[in-house]
Amino acid sequence: MQSLPKHHASLNGYVATSTIALICALVFTTRYPTDMLPGVGQLPLLQLTLLAAVAGYPLLWFLQRRGMAPSGRFVWGRGQIWRIVMLGTLLALPPIAIDLLTGFSRNMNVPIPAAFLFYPAVALLADVLFHLLPLAALTWMSQGKVRIVWLFAPVVFTEPIFQAANATGPTIQTWLVFANVSLISAAQLWVFWRHGFGAMIALRLVFYFVWHIVWGVARLALLW
Repeated sequence: MQSLPKHHASLNGYVATSTIALICALVFTTRYPTDMLPGVGQLPLLQLTLLAAVAGYPLLWFLQRRGMAPSGRFVWGRGQIWRIVMLGTLLALPPIAIDLLTGFSRNMNVPIPAAFLFYPAVALLADVLFHLLPLAALTWMSQGKVRIVWLFAPVVFTEPIFQAANATGPTIQTWLVFANVSLISAAQLWVFWRHGFGAMIALRLVFYFVWHIVWGVARLALLW
């Protein structure tokens, strides 16, 4: 059997990832209240996830054609998985420290079991909106006349700026969150550049699991 071209293999992986996110958003929307959700507020989660899933495919295709993303499938060996898990766990430690020092709100996380559906959908939305979209826009505007590093650098700050603009805590907390999200975003973009979209969103999912789910449960007992 003839193997798929590398860029088709990578895009097929994106289709599988976005399909899982859509299923999670659909089940979440049909089973849980959606009047006010962390990160999306009163915006419809299912429609946002669908829009991100549809938009992400041509964005990723464009970035691959311009040499801004790996075109091959990420090989999920034991070592690769271990590194993603370790890096995602390490990235979750600074926000835990910020929570202990400055105290985020009690209701900052979606509780389990709903969290297992909500955060995969939000992960797709975030990585398309904050990474694929601005990177594709900058790549298109540059017309190949700007070094790759200078295209990735501003994208690091799209999500931190969004988080800071929507922050409600004290000023010191906002700046700490800005620095922390910048670090996470930089790590994700580095993983995207080396291994592609699947590895990037996997890193976010590990971070979400430790920060929003494991710590999300623990903090209610420890801090409240």
